[in-house]
Amino acid sequence: MNKTSFLIFFLSFFTWLQVSAQDIPQDLQLILEQFLEAQELEEFDVSDIMIRLESYIQNPINLNKVEYDELQDLMLLNNIQIDNLIRHRGQFGDIIRLEELQVIPGIDAETIRRIKPFVSVKDPSKFQNSIPRMMREGRNEIFLKTRTILEEQKGYLPNDEGVTPYAGNNDRYFVRYRHNYENRLRYGITLEKDAGEEFFRGSNKQGFDYTTAHLYLKDYSYFLKDIVVGDYSFSAGQGLIEHNNFGAGKSAWVTSVKKGGRAFKPYNSVNENDYFRGVAATIRPMKDLEISLMGSYKKIDATVIEPEDGEIIVEPDNLDLEISSIRIDGFHRTESEIRNKRAINNLQAGGILKYKKKNFHVALNYLRTELGAEFVPNARLYRKFQQIPTMLNNISGDYSIRLKNWHFFGETATNDGTSWANLHGILLGLDQSVSAAIMYRNYSPGYIALSPNAFGESASIQNEQGVYIGLEVRPVYAWKFSVYGDVWKNPWLKFQIDRPSQGKEYLARLDYIIKRKLNIYAQYAYEVKERNFRDDTASAIGLQNVNRHRIRFHLSYKVNKELELRSRLELSRFEHGGNSSKGILMYQDFIYKPLASPFRITARYALFDTDDFNTRIYAYENDILYEFFIPAFANRGSRFYVNFRYDITRWMTAELRYARTQYENLDIISSGNNQIIGDTQSEVKAQLVFKF
Repeated sequence: MNKTSFLIFFLSFFTWLQVSAQDIPQDLQLILEQFLEAQELEEFDVSDIMIRLESYIQNPINLNKVEYDELQDLMLLNNIQIDNLIRHRGQFGDIIRLEELQVIPGIDAETIRRIKPFVSVKDPSKFQNSIPRMMREGRNEIFLKTRTILEEQKGYLPNDEGVTPYAGNNDRYFVRYRHNYENRLRYGITLEKDAGEEFFRGSNKQGFDYTTAHLYLKDYSYFLKDIVVGDYSFSAGQGLIEHNNFGAGKSAWVTSVKKGGRAFKPYNSVNENDYFRGVAATIRPMKDLEISLMGSYKKIDATVIEPEDGEIIVEPDNLDLEISSIRIDGFHRTESEIRNKRAINNLQAGGILKYKKKNFHVALNYLRTELGAEFVPNARLYRKFQQIPTMLNNISGDYSIRLKNWHFFGETATNDGTSWANLHGILLGLDQSVSAAIMYRNYSPGYIALSPNAFGESASIQNEQGVYIGLEVRPVYAWKFSVYGDVWKNPWLKFQIDRPSQGKEYLARLDYIIKRKLNIYAQYAYEVKERNFRDDTASAIGLQNVNRHRIRFHLSYKVNKELELRSRLELSRFEHGGNSSKGILMYQDFIYKPLASPFRITARYALFDTDDFNTRIYAYENDILYEFFIPAFANRGSRFYVNFRYDITRWMTAELRYARTQYENLDIISSGNNQIIGDTQSEVKAQLVFKF
């Protein structure tokens, strides 16, 4: 079916089918979109975020009781708005109606509309229930999901030796069960098999390649704040040691730069690396004092170095193993991936000692990591300070102080007493319509943490010094202007950068919002980095600027209560060494939400044309429930997707997604074992959801 005939078919179909979509707030979509673009990721599992938002819909946060960390977990208020809300509550007492929030600086009618499904100002007079009762009366959900690529990929075809590189079929299987009682008692299990992995045979005789489970109890008493058994996430300070909460990075939410949230949360993601496995708890032995303790043991994937005798013994107690890297993709499809599956031990223990009052807190954070293998030293000069030891001790202190409209926060960390990482910031509520954020960071080249997640240009949180300034202005009703600037330098070498280097990034965005009707914004982003270059003789090495420009125009228009249209035009430009390339993306979304119908749908048609991968453009796509996809559009072609949803009964829902990308300038898609001979790639996803 060509593009024209498909478009005619789709528009005809759209006119009579009553449809809708599962959607997450557009502000959160934007944060996710910019995060994945910065990390150069196409897929990111947002199960934890979506489950959290849905649980808040079922059990809204009481704004008269909630603490700072839980408001940060909501992810729909920036740090200054949270500060102003808590200060207002302290000065004037309980909030009577949500509309009262409009008198709080930085919170307008659009903000209230955005958070309204997730919050309340009424206390439902909860009382402490027994654990057996919470297990009987909670909500239960079961998800059954599958996904497949329709075109043949190289990894599933016999090679010249008659061997199929991928051990399993090209289907992904997913099963999840979860129980939730008012966000206070949660337990669940998730099972997954990735495409290409074996199923009930070979290396996966037990069936699914990945299993995660948890039992979590929250706010059971004043003494016991949190306890989790099984798989969980751990967050401390501003992420210099560890932080599993999403957000608080560079985005159009220019003042949302401070991390927070509870120390422990149950783990729901299918990311097979970013979790702890064991027991963790937060207790309050006395007023204003919190103690969080955790212990974790799991086996992790690693690239094992083959010894000279050619024999590799992958056993947990084999202390002679040498590895070159820790694998984080979670794939176990080929012979080498299976050999490196859960190859080494990872033992971790630590905790947080926190003293907190109404307007400040100080905390001491510690995490000890022991790996069951030695890293082989890397001889490359830029990797001089990146050698991860078998035993790693990270310790830090973090703080937060609120003085009227000023909010100071930060963290200082070290792993050996000589290499340090510092992150310090100020949030300012300048007046009713102006807010600002300032952050300074200084990460030593020798600072090492196994999985940090702090503010910065690089995810490794080392070899970086920088200053960030963000400003948000609401000059008149319906208008908002946001701008940030980030300037940094790298005192040591980096990959493809053989000298100390520097960079800068700027973003400006102008929004025009009419309540529940129209949202238009224009956004410009500019980034400059340095990269190696050689002269014509290839004998001289120096650094040269690499410039990226991105311009976006976006419109969301609600035609009526059922139909919403979203349109986007985005341009990109890349400049390096006197050469330049450009790219363009255009798409149109149809989101129709009928007031009463079992059928629902959302769809997009997109056209893209980029000169090369340097001018690729990322764009968020609606997906089936709890899925999130942001493809990188490169080359020249078109893409469409359509998501169907049908509520079979009050307790059972079926979902189906079909997506298709067709290239005009390619006859081979992707590379390696994922290579497709042809110009088209199509994907089908299906899901059944049971609620009881």
